[in-house]
Amino acid sequence: MARQRTTTRRARALRAAFATLVLAAAFLLDATAAARADVDVIRDPARLRDMLAGRTLYGRYLNGDAVAEYYAPDGKAAYRQRQCLYAGRWWIERLTADFGIFEAGTPTVCFQYRALNPDGPPFCFAVSGTAGAERFYGTSGAPEYSGIPTLLTDHWAEGNAEPLSLEGDGCPSV
Repeated sequence: MARQRTTTRRARALRAAFATLVLAAAFLLDATAAARADVDVIRDPARLRDMLAGRTLYGRYLNGDAVAEYYAPDGKAAYRQRQCLYAGRWWIERLTADFGIFEAGTPTVCFQYRALNPDGPPFCFAVSGTAGAERFYGTSGAPEYSGIPTLLTDHWAEGNAEPLSLEGDGCPSV
Protein backbone atom coordinates (compact mmCIF):
# COMPACT_ATOMS: atom_id res chain seq x y z
CA MET A 1 0.00 0.00 0.00
CA ALA A 2 2.80 2.44 0.89
CA ARG A 3 4.55 1.53 -2.34
CA GLN A 4 1.39 2.31 -4.34
CA ARG A 5 1.10 5.76 -2.66
CA THR A 6 4.76 6.52 -3.48
CA THR A 7 4.21 5.51 -7.11
CA THR A 8 1.05 7.66 -7.28
CA ARG A 9 2.91 10.65 -5.78
CA ARG A 10 5.73 10.23 -8.31
CA ALA A 11 3.26 10.04 -11.16
CA ARG A 12 1.52 13.22 -9.97
CA ALA A 13 4.88 14.99 -9.60
CA LEU A 14 5.93 13.90 -13.09
CA ARG A 15 2.61 15.09 -14.56
CA ALA A 16 2.97 18.44 -12.76
CA ALA A 17 6.56 18.81 -13.96
CA PHE A 18 5.54 17.94 -17.52
CA ALA A 19 2.64 20.43 -17.41
CA THR A 20 5.04 23.13 -16.16
CA LEU A 21 7.46 22.39 -19.01
CA VAL A 22 4.65 22.56 -21.56
CA LEU A 23 3.47 25.91 -20.18
CA ALA A 24 7.03 27.28 -20.14
CA ALA A 25 7.58 26.16 -23.74
CA ALA A 26 4.30 27.75 -24.81
CA PHE A 27 5.27 30.99 -23.06
CA LEU A 28 8.69 31.06 -24.76
CA LEU A 29 7.18 30.35 -28.17
CA ASP A 30 4.61 33.08 -27.61
CA ALA A 31 7.32 35.53 -26.48
CA THR A 32 9.42 34.75 -29.58
CA ALA A 33 6.38 35.22 -31.82
CA ALA A 34 5.62 38.56 -30.14
CA ALA A 35 9.23 39.71 -30.57
CA ARG A 36 9.15 38.70 -34.24
CA ALA A 37 5.97 40.73 -34.69
CA ASP A 38 7.64 43.80 -33.11
CA VAL A 39 10.46 43.88 -35.68
CA ASP A 40 9.11 45.05 -39.04
CA VAL A 41 11.79 43.16 -40.96
CA ILE A 42 11.99 43.49 -44.73
CA ARG A 43 10.74 40.15 -46.07
CA ASP A 44 11.10 40.75 -49.81
CA PRO A 45 14.65 40.15 -51.12
CA ALA A 46 14.00 42.34 -54.19
CA ARG A 47 12.94 45.24 -51.94
CA LEU A 48 16.08 44.81 -49.86
CA ARG A 49 18.30 44.70 -52.97
CA ASP A 50 16.56 47.78 -54.45
CA MET A 51 17.02 49.67 -51.18
CA LEU A 52 20.80 49.11 -51.29
CA ALA A 53 21.96 48.90 -54.92
CA GLY A 54 23.63 52.06 -56.19
CA ARG A 55 23.29 53.95 -52.90
CA THR A 56 25.44 55.12 -50.01
CA LEU A 57 24.27 54.50 -46.46
CA TYR A 58 25.24 56.88 -43.67
CA GLY A 59 24.67 55.48 -40.22
CA ARG A 60 26.09 54.75 -36.81
CA TYR A 61 26.78 51.78 -34.63
CA LEU A 62 25.35 51.62 -31.13
CA ASN A 63 28.74 52.72 -29.75
CA GLY A 64 28.37 55.96 -31.73
CA ASP A 65 30.90 55.21 -34.49
CA ALA A 66 29.82 56.77 -37.78
CA VAL A 67 29.90 54.66 -40.93
CA ALA A 68 29.47 55.24 -44.66
CA GLU A 69 28.92 52.27 -46.96
CA TYR A 70 28.39 52.20 -50.70
CA TYR A 71 26.62 49.26 -52.40
CA ALA A 72 27.48 49.08 -56.11
CA PRO A 73 24.81 47.43 -58.29
CA ASP A 74 27.36 44.79 -59.39
CA GLY A 75 27.84 43.53 -55.81
CA LYS A 76 30.98 45.43 -54.93
CA ALA A 77 30.96 47.36 -51.66
CA ALA A 78 33.05 50.02 -49.95
CA TYR A 79 32.89 50.66 -46.23
CA ARG A 80 34.39 53.48 -44.15
CA GLN A 81 34.50 53.53 -40.40
CA ARG A 82 36.58 56.11 -38.57
CA GLN A 83 39.41 56.84 -41.03
CA CYS A 84 39.67 53.31 -42.45
CA LEU A 85 38.34 52.20 -45.82
CA TYR A 86 37.51 48.61 -46.76
CA ALA A 87 36.63 47.16 -50.16
CA GLY A 88 34.52 44.03 -50.44
CA ARG A 89 31.31 42.64 -51.80
CA TRP A 90 27.65 42.39 -50.82
CA TRP A 91 24.76 40.08 -51.70
CA ILE A 92 21.31 39.03 -50.49
CA GLU A 93 20.63 35.57 -49.06
CA ARG A 94 17.89 34.04 -46.96
CA LEU A 95 18.37 32.65 -43.45
CA THR A 96 18.47 28.87 -43.68
CA ALA A 97 17.26 28.40 -40.09
CA ASP A 98 15.55 30.46 -37.40
CA PHE A 99 17.97 32.85 -35.66
CA GLY A 100 16.64 34.40 -32.46
CA ILE A 101 13.65 36.52 -33.44
CA PHE A 102 14.23 36.04 -37.18
CA GLU A 103 12.54 33.17 -38.98
CA ALA A 104 14.15 30.91 -41.54
CA GLY A 105 13.65 32.43 -44.99
CA THR A 106 14.15 36.04 -43.83
CA PRO A 107 16.28 37.85 -46.44
CA THR A 108 19.58 39.23 -45.16
CA VAL A 109 22.25 41.42 -46.68
CA CYS A 110 25.69 39.83 -46.38
CA PHE A 111 29.15 41.37 -46.64
CA GLN A 112 32.63 40.01 -47.11
CA TYR A 113 35.46 42.47 -46.54
CA ARG A 114 38.91 40.94 -47.15
CA ALA A 115 40.75 43.14 -44.66
CA LEU A 116 38.20 42.71 -41.87
CA ASN A 117 37.52 39.00 -42.04
CA PRO A 118 39.64 37.32 -44.73
CA ASP A 119 38.97 33.68 -43.83
CA GLY A 120 35.83 33.92 -41.75
CA PRO A 121 32.15 33.75 -42.56
CA PRO A 122 30.42 36.79 -44.04
CA PHE A 123 28.71 39.39 -41.89
CA CYS A 124 24.92 39.14 -42.51
CA PHE A 125 22.10 41.39 -41.32
CA ALA A 126 18.32 41.38 -41.34
CA VAL A 127 16.98 44.89 -42.03
CA SER A 128 13.87 46.59 -40.69
CA GLY A 129 12.41 50.04 -40.27
CA THR A 130 10.92 52.78 -42.37
CA ALA A 131 12.68 54.39 -45.33
CA GLY A 132 15.63 56.45 -44.12
CA ALA A 133 15.45 55.02 -40.59
CA GLU A 134 16.39 51.39 -41.20
CA ARG A 135 17.96 49.19 -38.54
CA PHE A 136 20.43 46.39 -39.31
CA TYR A 137 20.35 43.32 -37.03
CA GLY A 138 23.25 40.86 -37.01
CA THR A 139 22.30 37.28 -37.82
CA SER A 140 25.36 35.53 -36.48
CA GLY A 141 26.76 35.15 -33.00
CA ALA A 142 24.38 34.89 -30.03
CA PRO A 143 20.70 34.54 -31.08
CA GLU A 144 19.51 36.05 -27.79
CA TYR A 145 20.83 39.43 -29.00
CA SER A 146 19.07 39.26 -32.36
CA GLY A 147 16.53 41.91 -31.35
CA ILE A 148 19.21 44.54 -30.74
CA PRO A 149 20.14 46.52 -33.88
CA THR A 150 23.82 46.66 -34.78
CA LEU A 151 23.59 49.66 -37.10
CA LEU A 152 21.11 52.55 -37.33
CA THR A 153 20.65 54.40 -40.61
CA ASP A 154 20.90 58.20 -40.46
CA HIS A 155 20.26 58.82 -44.16
CA TRP A 156 20.98 57.64 -47.71
CA ALA A 157 22.54 59.26 -50.77
CA GLU A 158 22.20 58.16 -54.38
CA GLY A 159 25.34 56.78 -56.02
CA ASN A 160 28.80 56.60 -54.49
CA ALA A 161 28.45 59.95 -52.77
CA GLU A 162 31.81 60.10 -50.98
CA PRO A 163 33.24 58.60 -53.34
CA LEU A 164 34.51 55.43 -51.60
CA SER A 165 37.07 53.24 -53.40
CA LEU A 166 35.75 49.83 -54.44
CA GLU A 167 39.28 48.46 -54.86
CA GLY A 168 41.55 49.53 -52.00
CA ASP A 169 41.73 48.89 -48.26
CA GLY A 170 43.58 50.72 -45.58
CA CYS A 171 43.83 53.21 -42.82
CA PRO A 172 45.92 56.39 -43.03
CA SER A 173 49.05 56.27 -40.90
CA VAL A 174 49.01 58.46 -37.87
